[in-house]
Amino acid sequence: MATSTASPPTATDPANAARPNRRWPRDPSVPILIVVLLAVWALVSRFTPEYDVPSIPSVAREVWSILTTGESLASLLTTLARVGVGLVGAFAAGLGLGLLMGARPFAARYLLPPIRFVQGIPSLSWVIIAVIWFADVELRVWFVMVLVTLPGFALQTYDSYRAVPAELRDMARSFRPGRWALFREVTLPAITPGIFTAWKVNLGLGIRMVLIAELVGATVGVGAQLLSAQQLFDMASVVAWTLLLAVCMLLIQGAVELLESWALRYRPKATEGEKP
Repeated sequence: MATSTASPPTATDPANAARPNRRWPRDPSVPILIVVLLAVWALVSRFTPEYDVPSIPSVAREVWSILTTGESLASLLTTLARVGVGLVGAFAAGLGLGLLMGARPFAARYLLPPIRFVQGIPSLSWVIIAVIWFADVELRVWFVMVLVTLPGFALQTYDSYRAVPAELRDMARSFRPGRWALFREVTLPAITPGIFTAWKVNLGLGIRMVLIAELVGATVGVGAQLLSAQQLFDMASVVAWTLLLAVCMLLIQGAVELLESWALRYRPKATEGEKP
């Protein structure tokens, strides 16, 4: 009696191709890069003065002091709160302007030139204007944040709105939806990726602008702490505050990316090519 044996699955079989290749670990380049940078830092700090390149232990002590001292921790949280309030205000105004310009061409004709003009003004100019116009520090920071980041939100929303194909809108209108239904089912999914992109770009810009605004007249905040450290030539404190802000920035960016992955979970995930 003849028997037949099934051939083993090959790489060309669909079932086999669908399985992820788990033989290769994650790319170790980031940990290796961190170790190399720390090694170079430790080496350079041994041959340079402390006020130029502080040692890793001294910076670690400063970081611990910031996180365990109420006044220093309040400065860090105050700066992050200013960034959040400013970005929320800029996002609300920019989203409204972007949708208005996308839905009404005549509005875009009159609003786009001033928005682009505002975007072209140097950030430092807005800081100087805020110092002259406003006595309150919080109002200065909020004013600078909104004026610097609003154009990014508005233009990104406007471009995303315009990218929606006219055929898709015409097809949706054939079902006679209400305005809210049309916005929810067509416009919002189309502009959401652009909105997340604008948030990720403006987060870094917002933190930089808050620091610059805090350097002028603020007594609480990371900018004020950096100014005090600069006057005392305390490089370890400067590096410690900078590293803490960078870590906070990475954590916030990660949270935004997680929210983006959840909101855009309908999109196919990019897969890495198989390694030989």
